[in-house]
Amino acid sequence: MAVALPTRPCPAHAPPGRRERAPAPRRPRRKAPCALALLALAAALGGPPAAAARAPDAAADAAPAGPPPPASGAQPAAPADEAADPPAEGRPVVSPVQRPDERDAPQRACSFALPVCAHAPAGVPGSALLESLADLEAAMRAYDALGLPRPLPDGARGGSPAYDLYLERGPRRPARVGHDLRAIGERFDAASAFAIVAAPGRGGCSSASDAAYALGHAVATRLDAGAEEGALAMAASYLAAIAAPCPAEELAAIDAFQRAPERALTGAALGALDGALLFPWYLDDAYGAGTPAQVAMSLLAIAAQPTPGGAARFRAEPDTFDALRASLRSRGKDLDDLLLEFAIARAFVGSRSDGAHLSDVARFGDFGRVRFEWSLPYATLPRRVAPLRPIEPTGATYLWLDLAAEGAAGGPDLEAAEITLVADWELPALFRWAIVKVDRQGAEAGRVEVAGIFGESRAQRTVVGLDGLAGLLIVGVNAGSMIRSRPFDPDDAPFMPHAYTVWLSR
Repeated sequence: MAVALPTRPCPAHAPPGRRERAPAPRRPRRKAPCALALLALAAALGGPPAAAARAPDAAADAAPAGPPPPASGAQPAAPADEAADPPAEGRPVVSPVQRPDERDAPQRACSFALPVCAHAPAGVPGSALLESLADLEAAMRAYDALGLPRPLPDGARGGSPAYDLYLERGPRRPARVGHDLRAIGERFDAASAFAIVAAPGRGGCSSASDAAYALGHAVATRLDAGAEEGALAMAASYLAAIAAPCPAEELAAIDAFQRAPERALTGAALGALDGALLFPWYLDDAYGAGTPAQVAMSLLAIAAQPTPGGAARFRAEPDTFDALRASLRSRGKDLDDLLLEFAIARAFVGSRSDGAHLSDVARFGDFGRVRFEWSLPYATLPRRVAPLRPIEPTGATYLWLDLAAEGAAGGPDLEAAEITLVADWELPALFRWAIVKVDRQGAEAGRVEVAGIFGESRAQRTVVGLDGLAGLLIVGVNAGSMIRSRPFDPDDAPFMPHAYTVWLSR
């Protein structure tokens, strides 16, 4: 749906019930203690979060009087605070991607200065082999400069302990990244890694991006071989964007990510640059000490655990989101607070950037604009709307209330006007909401956050002081289940999405 914004870019029913049954036995979830989180993040976090600059609201926000009933009758009862199913397990210990045999990749070129090698079939030109080796060397030097650990040596695999990148003939497709069996002698899960990518020869920066992505995956696998696939994809994408910037690849990834804000942050598959790299980007901007990638890689290190010998799957607990929860708790914040803050920052990416939320994102232009579910003129209120698609856990939704026409006409007195928002959503999800005031220059002029309450499926708020605004940006985020014993777990994919309705009146 087309959305008219300022010239300077602006920025239910209950789910089917289950038959009652005795609760299944659950494996105890191991949480990363706050002390461990603080020690591991000490080098990455520096001082209080760098919150976006907010102008004071023009007037105090009042509670609404007499909100309407929800669209679907009486609210269902909140679910009991207990898990119905055991938590999901992690990724397979044996990689689904296997190393190519040396006979299939007889050509080999290794660096004299760094532990990296490139392999190729007989039909691949030697120039392509050397180009890939140069890309690997450049990426490793970039990661060395960031202070990141190098990939775990793989012994004699590939002919040497160096990291191995295998080239293949044919059209370019997503990289296939794999890992070897867990390293013996390591205290926590760690594994060497490799990747299979298309041979260079098409020009541009895609081959350098592929090499940096593959090497970034190997760095993450050394820190936590059992990390969830979505976290590894996010980390590898972010590292590749730092070490080998490639506008063509990044624009496509960011555009796909922003067009589907309802998807979970960890829903990406390994192999291709993913726009979820904006999340570790935001963690660095808001909580980092200045060196890129330190927060995301520290979270991987915190979440690492030893998997018992002979297990078919890695131990998945704690995961990176457990580590993030523990770290945030030590700072007096919750994960749902962070998810809402990121969802707001995500609205100011690309041509909607105001320079106060995420750094260096204006370069994405219109490809970075997040999709709004609705753009509602002020004169059409009251309205009740619903999203095109339901929202997955950690996904977000956006609505735009346009005040520009009323402000230009000078008809209604926006300074004395008020807007009432009532949101209803499906259980057992917990939604968080914020109303962001956007001025006529496209910058944030203030915000009102609506706290989520466990056991409730409704939020309501009235906002006053609308004079001088271009519009109101309503941001919602699915913070996961309201069942306290079942917080968001990235290993629970595929995720159950939940819908909502929003009622707006004046």
